[in-house]
Amino acid sequence: MNATDFIRKVNHLPWIDRACSFDAVDCWGLVVLYYRNVLGVEIHQTPDYEAGKDFITCYEGDRVFWHPGLRASGNIAVFYRGDNPDHIGIVIDGNRCLHSRGKGEGVRIDPLPVLERVFTRTEFLQYGDI
Repeated sequence: MNATDFIRKVNHLPWIDRACSFDAVDCWGLVVLYYRNVLGVEIHQTPDYEAGKDFITCYEGDRVFWHPGLRASGNIAVFYRGDNPDHIGIVIDGNRCLHSRGKGEGVRIDPLPVLERVFTRTEFLQYGDI
């Protein structure tokens, strides 16, 4: 599946905490699906995610597999509130972000500058040596 087909398939899916399917996703589940279906990569996930731990705990356990990256398609954007990572999405077209944003919102595409104004800091990461 290419990125365009993936985006068409997931856009407007509902957000459900810890969901990772083509029926519903949370922000991390969307990243997992993208890497699995578009890039053919099974990204590392700590057991904390499936056990329902908070986002910060899950992020810190998996962060070691990600490296600083560019604001480029296919990389992830990690959005912070203060010093804590709070949300993630997939960079598309270099200036937009595909993300799943909480109850009632679900999967959508927003301009990165808009999201960057909502959060205190944004970090761009790439997985392993992709």
